[in-house]
Amino acid sequence: MPLTLYHSVESTCSQKVRFVMSEKKLDWQQNNINLRKGEQFNPDYLKLNPKAVVPTLVHNERVIRESTVVIEYLDDVYPEPPLKPAEPYQRALMRLLLKAFDEEVHPSVGILSYAIVLRHQMNSLKSPEQMQEHFKQIVDPMRRQRQQSTHDEGLKAAAASQAVTTLSKVVALLAEIKGSNRWLCGSGFSLADATAAPYMMRIKNIGLGVLWDEKPEVGAWLEAVIDRVNSYTLDDAWGSESFHAMVSGYVQKSEQEIQELIRGRL
Repeated sequence: MPLTLYHSVESTCSQKVRFVMSEKKLDWQQNNINLRKGEQFNPDYLKLNPKAVVPTLVHNERVIRESTVVIEYLDDVYPEPPLKPAEPYQRALMRLLLKAFDEEVHPSVGILSYAIVLRHQMNSLKSPEQMQEHFKQIVDPMRRQRQQSTHDEGLKAAAASQAVTTLSKVVALLAEIKGSNRWLCGSGFSLADATAAPYMMRIKNIGLGVLWDEKPEVGAWLEAVIDRVNSYTLDDAWGSESFHAMVSGYVQKSEQEIQELIRGRL
């Protein structure tokens, strides 16, 4: 049964799908979509995903969108090894974390990544007129508004300040749910771990690992999940080397602003 994944190696949503597919040792074809160049707006891709976002999974000519829907689908279609806790309460906690990362962490990390890194990269790739056209192509009006204001104001945007507060609260929830568990929702690696891993790695890489400085259980979990993902032997599991070098450079340039933002919200 052929699987084709349209994704970006830099996309946190795409990474969590790739992690689940690797856990299940699936074979799949991949089409890498360059988001900075705007390939997500190509007419052929829009037929698959009208929201112009990644990832998109095609399985037996059926299209599955939205990364959380995709990983739930994969766990249903390929139940071994199971990536949902067997115990109902732990399964409920897993779903609570999936919801928190979809609704709170994803937009917050997107705002901060854009403010610190991606707006500079976009300006280097596009003229002001092309940037305006880029914003017009964003289907979701709320996402369009957030990205435009963050593009203009960077870390001084109100959305950036709120994003740090939101992430701090979710990290506290993560620590509470994990407790003394080996993984987030019990003794077994679950969809919650695959979902949280790329976001927590991104938060660390953009200079906000301080959010769990006083929560050693979260730091220990992240180190364990990094080791696990590295064992998959995926190409660019956490994004390309050039992407990480670019992120590191912009984080260093924004270090003072990042520290001021953290001090103002924590």
